Amino acid sequence: MLSRPSLSLLLSFAVASCGGDPNPGDGATSSGTTDEPATTTSASEPTGTTTEAPTTGEAHVVPEFGATFVVIGTAEDGLNAVRDLEFNPAAPDQLWTFNMLSHGVVIYFAPGTAQQTSEERIDAYGQHFMAYVSSAAFGDLDTFATCQESRNEWNVGPQDPDDFMGPALWPADLEIFAKVGQEFPPNGQEGSHLDMLHQSPLCMGIAHEAGNAFWAFDGMHGNIVRYDFQADHGPGGSDHTDGIITRYTDVTVTRVGNIPGHMELDHATGMLYIADTGGGRLLRLDTATGTNTGTLPGDWDGAEYTGVEGADVQVLAEGLDEPSGLALHDGRILVSEHGTGDIIAFDLDGKEIDRMTTPAKRIMGITIGPAGDLWYADAGANEIVRVDP
Repeated sequence: MLSRPSLSLLLSFAVASCGGDPNPGDGATSSGTTDEPATTTSASEPTGTTTEAPTTGEAHVVPEFGATFVVIGTAEDGLNAVRDLEFNPAAPDQLWTFNMLSHGVVIYFAPGTAQQTSEERIDAYGQHFMAYVSSAAFGDLDTFATCQESRNEWNVGPQDPDDFMGPALWPADLEIFAKVGQEFPPNGQEGSHLDMLHQSPLCMGIAHEAGNAFWAFDGMHGNIVRYDFQADHGPGGSDHTDGIITRYTDVTVTRVGNIPGHMELDHATGMLYIADTGGGRLLRLDTATGTNTGTLPGDWDGAEYTGVEGADVQVLAEGLDEPSGLALHDGRILVSEHGTGDIIAFDLDGKEIDRMTTPAKRIMGITIGPAGDLWYADAGANEIVRVDP
């Protein structure tokens, strides 16, 4: 069994951002060196900026699509290469956005209303535990998990990547996230993260299953991996030995640098829908299928690490132009195409039923709001946008 020293033994007396944008060109700049967690609150009213969709003469048949694009958040709020966004199911008035170049989040309260405010939070240890965050998914235990497009390029300073990287589990409790364990050097806590497992460098997408179990798009190894953190170790801990990691070794996906491949699990059917960015495909994995092939080598955490082969995976759609964001809603699959800026609606068997052109420069994550409306992250413009009829 391989082991790794605690991060507290690896970090120096100053924390800086990880070395190098994985794929420059987002129109955003790195936040630079920081020794303190960032917590910034602003009034952050929606800009009210709207863009009308081009007139095609055909009405959309999908209710989530519309003709007006309302900018809700901008770089002035702290957005910095924003790649994903999720409403907190335990607090639907909170919209969390995940920003690659700051290794942190901007949280919008009452988004899209006259009462909107925002708060930027960056954990003091986010440069490891949320390094180049690509995607996030909320759980049902007042937690969320993030994937990091990183090979662990930073510990005591810029270093050769050691690939000690994977999904991290975080508290959604605003009294804990980026609030506790922020002392540096650490005094028994390495930030506010709740857990981390380390088998997926360059992780590009994540979806929640149940409890502390999540599915991840492993961009380095080109597989889908199930991670169950089980009981978390508490804020800033380091015991990962109860983790269960299951790699679907013959379910192949292809990473495109700096373009997340988001995923969603249909909890009613156990079907995992995957935006295979590099393959230009929409995939469906039946998570109830496959045969466990036993222990895999290379465990970093002392966790249970095994493989699965023979799972039922189907290609629902091909020829997509860098599919990135993905959302399930009312029996439809919505997928954002980074290459075109379009959002496409499919039925659950992959038949295209509608398409909407957006003004996004670099569309990535998409989500459905509490009112059933569609929101997306534009990493190129550093904007959060709501689609209106």
